Amino acid sequence: MINWPAFIKHDGEDELIYISSATAWQNDEEMLLYVFTERDVLIDSHGQVFSLTDIQTSFESAIALATATVDNINELVRAHAVVCGECCVEKIYCQTLPQAMEFIESLSD
Repeated sequence: MINWPAFIKHDGEDELIYISSATAWQNDEEMLLYVFTERDVLIDSHGQVFSLTDIQTSFESAIALATATVDNINELVRAHAVVCGECCVEKIYCQTLPQAMEFIESLSD
């Protein structure tokens, strides 16, 4: 089960796409039509990593492939912050996954 909020990490891209809820996901026509690769993932607020191709096939019964640590998420957040034009990204450190989600959301505004 996916715990919202979550974000999408496309393979080979540093930009993260914040998704606030299942409803936001289901109401985004572009997201529903997008062709994901096998290495594109969704990471939820508990750090669970899901295959986006699996989620598109069966949204409600998706099974987590792995669990990301706070350190893993911090690496992704820093790379995302660079894409967003933030400075001093090496100083960015989120102590919890909810903090990381809030930070990603703030960069998405």
